Amino acid sequence: MRTYRYPVNYRKIYEQHYGPIPYDQDGRRYEIHHIDGNHNHNDPTNLKAVTIQEHYDIHYAQEDWAACLMIARRMKLSPSELSDLARKNTIRKNQRELAAGTHNFLGGDVQRKRNRDALENGTHHLLGPKQNRDRIAAGNHNLVGPSSNLSRLAEGRHPSQMMRLCEHCGKMFSVGMLKRWHGDNCKNK
Repeated sequence: MRTYRYPVNYRKIYEQHYGPIPYDQDGRRYEIHHIDGNHNHNDPTNLKAVTIQEHYDIHYAQEDWAACLMIARRMKLSPSELSDLARKNTIRKNQRELAAGTHNFLGGDVQRKRNRDALENGTHHLLGPKQNRDRIAAGNHNLVGPSSNLSRLAEGRHPSQMMRLCEHCGKMFSVGMLKRWHGDNCKNK
């Protein structure tokens, strides 16, 4: 069994071993499926020519939502079908991260410690330009100090925690949601 480093044109490997890749009734070339799911394993015995629908069905049965989403885009499925696959993929990803303890919404001391460590060693994704680092060092950045988002969340003063009533539909929403989707923008207006 020979494995190749990605990216290797596995379509050429398939053609060298089995001959030309066939076309389906719509004139599309068959897709090449990696039987074991490993794209680095390009041995001809691991490659199988399938129609795009068969390829989609294989990954759907395996609940490989990321692969389904990529194939569905090539199939030009409807936006609602693409959205459903993206949602399933996100749920699966979140479940894996929660099980591993690496999900960013675990919150509590775990997340605060991770953010503090990232800020201290300069790897936090929000550090960005030098002025952010200077504001953090001075203690007046919105991520640190008594007026930080973390402090406001802990005290219940964060805008996401402030609820308002939409006068058009009568539902309660956070301030941000109310401004964006309700109030003057409410469907029930």
